[in-house]
Amino acid sequence: MPWWIKLAQQLSDPEAFSQKKETTPGYIANTAVIDETNGPVIIGDNTRICHGAVLQGPLCIGRDCLVGNNAFIRAGSMLGDRVRIGFSTEVKASIIENNATIGPQCFIADSIVCRSVYMGAMVRTSNHRLDGKNVHVFHEGVLVDSGREKLGCFIGEGASLGVQVIILPGRIVASGTQLAPRIIVERNLPAGQYRLHQELLGIVYPEGKS
Repeated sequence: MPWWIKLAQQLSDPEAFSQKKETTPGYIANTAVIDETNGPVIIGDNTRICHGAVLQGPLCIGRDCLVGNNAFIRAGSMLGDRVRIGFSTEVKASIIENNATIGPQCFIADSIVCRSVYMGAMVRTSNHRLDGKNVHVFHEGVLVDSGREKLGCFIGEGASLGVQVIILPGRIVASGTQLAPRIIVERNLPAGQYRLHQELLGIVYPEGKS
C-alpha cells in the first residue's frame, strides 16, 4: 500500500481515537493544555507532558514518551511508545512510530516517521506546494498524483537527520539514511550518507588588524 494512503487510512480509523484507555501518565504539567473539544486525547503510561505543551484531540500518545515544553501536537496525530518531542516542536496529522526522537523547533506535518528515526533541531517537512496543486509522489518509478493538497514525507526506519534539514512535499528518506545539517531533500535519494560541500570564502586580516 502506498505510504500516503496508509497515512490517510490510519488517521481516519475511528477505533484509533474513539475510546479513552485506562492509563497512568507519568507527569502532566499544570500549564499544559489538553484540548478534547473535537476528540479524546489518549496519553500512555509513564508519559511526561511538559510545561506549555498543547495537545489537541483526537490524539493518541503511547507509553514512556516525552512531550517537551511548548510543543504543539495537533489533532489527528498518533505517537508510538518511547517517542521524544523537543521544545516548541509542532506535529500535525502525522504518524510517529516507536523510539523516534524529534528535536526542538521542528515542524512535522502530514508525514510518517518510522521507528528509531532521529531528527536534530529545526528539521522541517514541507507539506504544501506554492501553486496549490496536489502533491505528486514517485511510486514504483512512476510519478503519481497523491490526491492530496497537503502531504509531507515518509522517513524510513533508523534514518538520522541533522539540524535544519528540509524535506520537500511527497519525498521519501530511505531507511538508515544519514543527512548532514542544512540539506534540502528535493528528490528521493537511495539509502546512504549525505552532506553538503561547503566552500568558505573570506579575507584573512594581517595580524593586529580587524
